[in-house]
Amino acid sequence: MILLVAMTWFGINTKSAIYTKPIVAMSESQSEVNINSFLHKAAGTNKDLNLLIEAIEKDTSNLNSITALKNAGQQSKIDIFTAYALYLEGIIKKDINLVQQSANLFFETGTHDPDTLVDKTTYQVYAIRACDFILKTNPKNIESIVRKATAIVYFGGDIMSGVGLLKQAELLDSNYTDAQHHLMLLDLQSGQYKKAEKRLKKLVHLQPENQQYSDLLLKLETQQIK
Repeated sequence: MILLVAMTWFGINTKSAIYTKPIVAMSESQSEVNINSFLHKAAGTNKDLNLLIEAIEKDTSNLNSITALKNAGQQSKIDIFTAYALYLEGIIKKDINLVQQSANLFFETGTHDPDTLVDKTTYQVYAIRACDFILKTNPKNIESIVRKATAIVYFGGDIMSGVGLLKQAELLDSNYTDAQHHLMLLDLQSGQYKKAEKRLKKLVHLQPENQQYSDLLLKLETQQIK
């Protein structure tokens, strides 16, 4: 209950993503992911979009088709199109900024739209693939480490693996806000209130303007949410 309250206040991502459902373990195989069927599902009955998706399915290296998909996603506000287009474009160009944008968007879109286990698995797999692409050449990329951790925890339910990655990020930079934020939420979930309180004090120090952190810290210190 405490975790749900905290998530409702903050979202699980310090920027925009909100996910207030309990963490549960995945029961479907990642090998079953079919991004193309997922894209067709999002396209609905739009003939032009479906033809574009089919074209990309046949040739994932065609930058003209990829750009068209990205534009379609931005215009129609279908974030899964934009995320996949950024993913393909980033890999082709070996542009880690684009790949990271795709990882973040897969994650954020999934937290807003976790309809089924199949959908959640797709968001999880592609967020992780994007992060792994970056970490293969830059294993200390802290943003990718944290994003991979959040995808593993909030979509996959593998809390121990996610915490391990978050602590790896903490070792690289103990003041990295996103890592502290998610570790704090997981401390709350596991009932480790003293650890959560310590992390909240650090977060208040790092972001003194964030009233939500201050309010939650006060509630912990006065045992209002224990």
